[in-house]
Amino acid sequence: MKRIPQLCGLAALALLVASCGGNSTLDDTESAVVLTVEIEEYNPDIDVCQQGADVTISKMNVQSNSKAPGVELGTNNDVNIYRWVITPNRTDGGSTPSPEWTIDQGVFVAGGGTAELENWRVYPAENFLVPPLSFLYPGNGGIDPETGNTNIRQALWLVMYGRTVSGKAVATEPVPIAFNFFCTDG
Repeated sequence: MKRIPQLCGLAALALLVASCGGNSTLDDTESAVVLTVEIEEYNPDIDVCQQGADVTISKMNVQSNSKAPGVELGTNNDVNIYRWVITPNRTDGGSTPSPEWTIDQGVFVAGGGTAELENWRVYPAENFLVPPLSFLYPGNGGIDPETGNTNIRQALWLVMYGRTVSGKAVATEPVPIAFNFFCTDG
């Protein structure tokens, strides 16, 4: 009879240890890799009246690293990125951001390697024609009604989603890319 409370206590302790094990801050996805994005070069000033094309990043690197330090990644940990999601956030005090944008784009990143990207688009020019960026056009007043400024500053938060060759989901941490949108009439 004295062993039943001890066994129950031991079972509860084992259950607690098992439910807490195996987690880390890098375990947000099921893959063995972590993808990081480095923006090397881009033009943060976008003239919506003169741009005429999608917003692009001149140079960007996507690097694959092992979640476990010192572990070499094999070809099963190669990543195929298939979707980018861009979520704008106002950084100028305004409360209405541009619309979120999702694009299916294919990028291959070898396990433990780097994909060097040049001139990849991160935001469509057609979103210059909807609020809040549409307010910057002279025909619409040329001023953001929320801030009273002739420019709108936003961070475009980029998240890339993909899968390893072995089928495990992986995503980058959100990366903010600062932009200053304005319009020069002429």
